[in-house]
Amino acid sequence: METEVKRTPVACATLGLDMSLTATGFCLKQGQSLSLETIKTTPKSAPDDLARLKLIVSEVMKRIPSGVQMTCIEDYFTPSNRQQIGAAIKLVALGTMMRMALYDAGMPFYVVAPSQIKKFATGKGTGQKSIVVREVYKRWGIDAKDDNQADASVLAYMAEAIAMPSDSLPKYQQETIAKIIKERPSYNVSEKVCNG
Repeated sequence: METEVKRTPVACATLGLDMSLTATGFCLKQGQSLSLETIKTTPKSAPDDLARLKLIVSEVMKRIPSGVQMTCIEDYFTPSNRQQIGAAIKLVALGTMMRMALYDAGMPFYVVAPSQIKKFATGKGTGQKSIVVREVYKRWGIDAKDDNQADASVLAYMAEAIAMPSDSLPKYQQETIAKIIKERPSYNVSEKVCNG
């Protein structure tokens, strides 16, 4: 005879990551609680470029508790001029290492375009980073210390919207999430969603 086990719903734990060589934005959202941080490094933080990338990924991974149901990570930076190509290559390497760490840990995640972060936060897919910082404060009361934290916050809210679909979101946010689910890369994602 089977015994029915009552399970207490737990708050949805979601994560937003805005990867950067100098200031990675990290936002862990658990119900109404938010843990927001900028993980900083410099070229002197490690003996070489690969060691620095590994250090950043390691610092992110050690901050992630078990039970995170969904993560959103910002997609790669696309340079607008030749002077940015070197930085873009390093950011692609960092982003790939972070994705592999999440993938190897079996964590579900979506890769989100920068324009989708802006649209979810502001209703428009364009605009200065300072607008996202302002909207994060206006919409959710988050006092982000920089644009990396602001983007990570939006990504954590997006991860929550993916894991716990809600008709109470503004239409532009629902449309953004639907487009992400349909068109953006995702890994380790199943049909499971957060409880309550």
